[in-house]
Amino acid sequence: MEENNQNELWFTRQSGLVSGPHPKGLIRSFLLLGRLGLDDEISQDRENWRRIGAFPELIPEELHDLDTSETQQRLLQARLREDERLRERRRSGPVPPEVQDMRVGERRQPEPGMVVRHRQRRLEWLARSRASLDTAMRGPLPWLGAGAAILAAVILMAGSMDRVEPGSAPDCHLPASPEVDWSYCRMTGLDLRGADLRSANLRNTDFLGARLEGARLSEADLSYADLRRTRLDDATLHGAVLTGATLQAAVLTGADLARADLSYVNLIGADLTEARLAGAILDRAIWTDGRTCTTGSVGTCD
Repeated sequence: MEENNQNELWFTRQSGLVSGPHPKGLIRSFLLLGRLGLDDEISQDRENWRRIGAFPELIPEELHDLDTSETQQRLLQARLREDERLRERRRSGPVPPEVQDMRVGERRQPEPGMVVRHRQRRLEWLARSRASLDTAMRGPLPWLGAGAAILAAVILMAGSMDRVEPGSAPDCHLPASPEVDWSYCRMTGLDLRGADLRSANLRNTDFLGARLEGARLSEADLSYADLRRTRLDDATLHGAVLTGATLQAAVLTGADLARADLSYVNLIGADLTEARLAGAILDRAIWTDGRTCTTGSVGTCD
């Protein structure tokens, strides 16, 4: 096992639940954000499990020596940076008022309160600063007004430090639609039969036991998604990316998986009766009978 290989993949186990495989960088991100702990277990073969804390190369530097206020502040800053980095990858947009109360799902793991508060304050600050700047620029002395608006925005940001912590990120509340961003959301057991999720961002989404029969998922990103016991009968997954997804005991009868990326997926116990796999990438996939497909397998598990 090459400890310095950034592309190595790991399975994680929390309270007996296995997920993955996840790339090394994502494990480090989850540790920083508190979604994984050092006592959670990790494995590359799903047989030999050890504490994450036993692998120093996976532990971010900011998690070491947290016995001083200075090192704790450094960890908080690292969490904020990591949270911003992950958020920038997600296609986010304003949530229409009519769907604000549609609680479709929630975050898979609670985030540290300071991280959530930082995100909300940043959005509030940006909105208020833009409004103040627009008002100032309409005045008789626009440039003087703009300077005053910027100063006011800084004061507003400082004054928001004691605001109440907001709820979950809004992306998980959005209804099913093409290109929706449900990454890291919990959608367990939902009835999504026939849903149009083409080109959706569903990375690490928890669909455990969900109903997705006939769903349109072509070109969707389902990397590392939890699809155990999910019904995907006749679903369209043409060109979808399912790298590292868990499909144990999933039902995929008649599903269109042509040219889908199924590398490193776990298909143990899955039903692939009449599923279309032409051009599907099966590099190192774990087949229905437990054997591992060879690198370069396309369409069939060699």
